[in-house]
Amino acid sequence: MNDAAVHIETLTMPVEGMTCASCVARVERTLKKIDGVERANVNLATEAVTVSYDPSKTELNVLASAVEYAGYKLVLPEKKASQRSSSASRESRQEQSYQKIKREFIFSILLAVPVMILNMISMTSWFMSAVPLSMDEVNKILFILTTPILFISGKRFYKPAWKQAQHFAADMNTLVTVGTGAAYLYSTAIVLFPEM
Repeated sequence: MNDAAVHIETLTMPVEGMTCASCVARVERTLKKIDGVERANVNLATEAVTVSYDPSKTELNVLASAVEYAGYKLVLPEKKASQRSSSASRESRQEQSYQKIKREFIFSILLAVPVMILNMISMTSWFMSAVPLSMDEVNKILFILTTPILFISGKRFYKPAWKQAQHFAADMNTLVTVGTGAAYLYSTAIVLFPEM
C-alpha cells in the first residue's frame, strides 16, 4: 500500500476579543469542528491559539472565517514573517489595545466622577436650595453625562454580547450587558417619563 503521508502543521496565532473561559471554550469548539483540524488549544492569558491542522484539508482563511463567525478575530501570520517580526507585531497590537482601553477608561472617569458627585450632593437640602434646578433637571443632566459612558466606554462589552446573542450563546459580556442595559433602560424611562 502506498499511503500519502499526512502533513500536519502547527501554528500559534493571536485571537482578539476573548474575555473569559467561555470564550476560550467557544474558540476551541469552533476550530475543532473544522475538517482537517487535529487540535486547538487556546490560552486566555496569552490571547493565542495553537492549532494543529492538515493543510491539504483546510486553509488558514477557513479557520479565520470560522473564528470570526463565532465572534472573535484570529490574526493570521504574515507571509514570510520572521519570528522576531511576528513577536513585534503581536506586542504592537497589544500596545494599541492597551492604549485604546486606557483612553476609554480616562474618558469614562472624566464623566463618571461628576455624575457620582452630582448624584450624591443633589440629595442634600443645601444643594437644592443653593442651585436653581429641580430634581427632574438634575436627573436629566445625570442622564446626559451617563449615556456616553455606557455607549462609548461600554461598547467593548456590548459588541461581543451582541455577537454571542446572534449565536444563541452567552458569556461574561452578556452578563454585563444585561445588567447595565436593564438599569439604563429603566432609568431612562423614569427620567424621560417621571409621571410613570
